[in-house]
Amino acid sequence: MEKSAARAYIRALILSEPSMANLQPLQSFSLQETEDGYRLLVSAIGGDTLYVSITAEQMDDIIDSLELAVGREDDDAAGEDEDGF
Repeated sequence: MEKSAARAYIRALILSEPSMANLQPLQSFSLQETEDGYRLLVSAIGGDTLYVSITAEQMDDIIDSLELAVGREDDDAAGEDEDGF
């Protein structure tokens, strides 16, 4: 999947109305760096655990999509440093 298509797909997933039957509240997540990119673990409260292998480019797409979802495209553009000031 090309990068712009992957971003659009991830953005649609984040912003779409999920099916209530499949929606499980997040319990935890963790990220581990691997030789090929990253391994992401997502666990739901009282539910499923999912391991996903993602590339560095996919991680960038996920970060970009999350920033768009919360209304921040670039912290530097807002004049904030790592401490939020």
